[in-house]
Amino acid sequence: MPDTGAQKPDNAGSCLCEAVKFKLYGKPLQCAVCHCDSCQQFSGSAFMVNCWYNQENVQIVRGDTLATFHEGGTSSGSTMRRSFCRACGSSVFQQTGDLYEAGIVSVASGTMLDRSEAIPSLEVWCRNRRPWLALTHSGETKETQ
Repeated sequence: MPDTGAQKPDNAGSCLCEAVKFKLYGKPLQCAVCHCDSCQQFSGSAFMVNCWYNQENVQIVRGDTLATFHEGGTSSGSTMRRSFCRACGSSVFQQTGDLYEAGIVSVASGTMLDRSEAIPSLEVWCRNRRPWLALTHSGETKETQ
């Protein structure tokens, strides 16, 4: 966690009801569009846009209602840690086993106050992309992860 005494956060975010609030330091390492079945279910949408940060650059300011669900049997075979607000149900954070081991947390971009940095450079699980959906970005695409 950064020394927040003098350092101003670069961004912040919250769940819909603001029971969960967090600060973000630095720019995202990467932002990705994910079309996997798990992200579709977790987000309640056709895809999810997540931004990756080093764990030490994410500071939870308020989180009494933050709950984490450990999901096994994902399409990639990895265990997924998904954190959400118990009060409003907002998706907030997620980590695959690989990201967890690397000390990286994935922030649901819709929870970020300033979304101008949430520009995807990667699109994964494209084989699960809805046939009616056409995304335009200049990043890399992968059929799986």
